[in-house]
Amino acid sequence: MNTKIYQQIYQGLESSEDISKVSKKYSVSISTISSISHQKTVRNVKKYHSRIVQKAPRMVRSWHKGKTILELARQNRFPPVLIASIMLKEMGIKSKSVIKNPAILSNKRLKQEVMQAIENDMDFSPRGHEVQSRLGDMGEELIHDWLTDHDLDFLTESDMNKEPNAKTPDFLLKECIDVDGSKVKWIESKAVFADETEHNRYQKKQLGFYEELFGPGMVVYWYGYLDTINPNNYLIVDHTFFELMGYDLDKLLNHVMVQ
Repeated sequence: MNTKIYQQIYQGLESSEDISKVSKKYSVSISTISSISHQKTVRNVKKYHSRIVQKAPRMVRSWHKGKTILELARQNRFPPVLIASIMLKEMGIKSKSVIKNPAILSNKRLKQEVMQAIENDMDFSPRGHEVQSRLGDMGEELIHDWLTDHDLDFLTESDMNKEPNAKTPDFLLKECIDVDGSKVKWIESKAVFADETEHNRYQKKQLGFYEELFGPGMVVYWYGYLDTINPNNYLIVDHTFFELMGYDLDKLLNHVMVQ
């Protein structure tokens, strides 16, 4: 994806409600738009979290006066589950336990509104985290099938004996293979769209270590990537690489992060 289109898409995503509209406007798959929307939400949370926490006493007072948690989330342009968590802490309630199981709340109104917050948040709710994890698993399963179909010997991350905090890719090939003219010794699967920020984070956190330890490799950004990304000693591909070989990607590409 070129930078100009990406910036227009990014700016057009104010909430999850914009995903379908933006997808149609730019003729970009809803799965890719969903991934970009999720990344934007996460970045905004990191940027504004402390500011929202400072508003906790005021939000709790507004809640007692009749405003709902969802209304406060929309007013502050912040994920409903995080607004609920911040308010619960301000009320002296253990938020993590409540988000996992709202039924433990004795206050009927609070219980109902926390449940509504969870239902309306696919970025930070337990259900949202479960979907993200499942998408990651789907991507790895597809790569596993591809390697197996080509009779290649490999180790998965769980197969590798590793020390605590060791850096290991999702797949390590016993021998280098040639993929589109590039040598590949390891493969990393990411069920995301990669812009420069996302890619640089992975490069610093994981990919650079794989290069040093194992040599050339391949990164799969399932939902696409910016064409300005300049990889080091590895190949970058997206879902089209596997589609061209006839693999069924429907579940991965259509299981999006929206309500």
